[in-house]
This record gives sequence, C-alpha cells and structure tokens, in this order.
Amino acid sequence: MHRTLFTSSMVETFRTCKRAYRLASLQYRDGSVKARLKSICKRFILRGLAEINRGKLTTTNQVQKFMGQNWPTAKLGDYVDDKDRATRAFLFALKTLTRYVEKPYKPEKAQLAAVALRVRARVPHLRVYVEDTIDLVLWYPDEKRLELVDFQIRPLPHFDPAWPSPEVLIKRHLAEKLKLRWQFEKVTMTFIHCGVEPSLPQSVSIDDRIYQVHWSELVKTLEAMKDAGESGEECEIECAHCDELEKQDVSELTVREHYSLTA
Repeated sequence: MHRTLFTSSMVETFRTCKRAYRLASLQYRDGSVKARLKSICKRFILRGLAEINRGKLTTTNQVQKFMGQNWPTAKLGDYVDDKDRATRAFLFALKTLTRYVEKPYKPEKAQLAAVALRVRARVPHLRVYVEDTIDLVLWYPDEKRLELVDFQIRPLPHFDPAWPSPEVLIKRHLAEKLKLRWQFEKVTMTFIHCGVEPSLPQSVSIDDRIYQVHWSELVKTLEAMKDAGESGEECEIECAHCDELEKQDVSELTVREHYSLTA
C-alpha cells in the first residue's frame, strides 16, 4: 500500500492501532465499507450547520423544512434495520440544528470568511498531502487573527495547548494556504459541541514554537503511513484493538465486517 493523501482521522487511527488502520484502508479500497448510523447523522448535521452559518437557514421553521427535504432516508434504509434508532437519530439532528439556529456562533468583530472549507496542502520534502475540512473560518481584521471552528457532535475532550492533537497540527499547517487571502499573525482553533445539551466553546491558541516541535513528529508519522505495508503488523504497545482481532477466530472477510474505522 502506498498513499499520498492523509486526513487527521487517518493519522489518529494509525497512531491508535496500525492493524485496524490497515483493515480500514482495505475496506475503502475494495468498497466493502458501510457507513454507520452515527456517521450518516453527523454528516447531515454538519451540512445543516453549514447552511445556518451561510445564512440560508435562520428560523426553526426553515430548519424543519430542511430536515424534511434532505434527511437521508434512503441511506438509513440501506444500513439501519432498527427503525427506533433511525427515529432517535432524526430527532437528535432536529434538536441539534434547532438549538444552533437559535444561537449560532457569531463572535463580535468577527467576519465570516468561509464555511465548510476543504483545504489540501503539500507536506514539504515528503511528497504527500494532508487534507481536512474546516467547518467555519472567521477573520478578525483588527487583531489579524484567523479562527478555525470545528463542530463536534460528541462531548468535547480536554485540550492541552502544549500537546496539540493531529487535527490541530494539520489544520494549523493548512492555515498557511489561507494566508494568501487573510494575512494573519495569529491562529486559534475553537471546538464547539453541538447537541441537545451543548457546552461552552473551547478555544486553543496555536503557538508557533509548539507547532514546529510537534509537527516534526507528525511528519514522521506521515512518512510511516506512506510506506506502510499490507501485512497485519501488531502495534508497538498493548492495544485493545489488536487483542480483540486476535480473539476473532474468523476469516479476514468476517473481520472486515466487524471493524470499520473512519479513515
């Protein structure tokens, strides 16, 4: 296997369990991967949030109409047999979008720069690219600051500025491409939990020195991912994913049906 394009979720999976990453890659290559209910629901919610941030949905009635016209019933029918789960997913998406449209994220002095912006950038000297979608980009001209907003469906984890995640590092790298349009001097990332009971946004300032230190380590990971073989190598540390795979006395095809990581 030889790849040249990576996302932050792929890096997270690779660092967590190399064997699980290999199986996920095989699924995507042969087309056997199936979308999970949570993934379908999350993609729909992000789509709705983007429409709200663009100003196309401004009222609860408009959100309800959007749900009725765009809810992916066909996809859910293909992958979900439990109608009760599908109904709960619909209600969760409706409540999430309704709550957000009543109070969208609009800080003072912020200018809307971009919504659902997919950015791809080359990693120098490595011949690979990283790509990610930035849910919301805000520009503060007075501060010369660019804010990258990421909407999360799950409760927000703890963020340590001294140990940025692969997602933060990759988006900071991608931000350099945005500098052609917005001449920023500072970049911040804001994580917002959108759900039935949303929490307060969490912002992380990306210090250039910390970014450089951790980015070099991430480059090493990307290089290992680029040259990763297709053998079922074990992780270097104790790994619950590998342990579970060893317990499965089944064919690789059956293993693929049970292990699906979003990469």
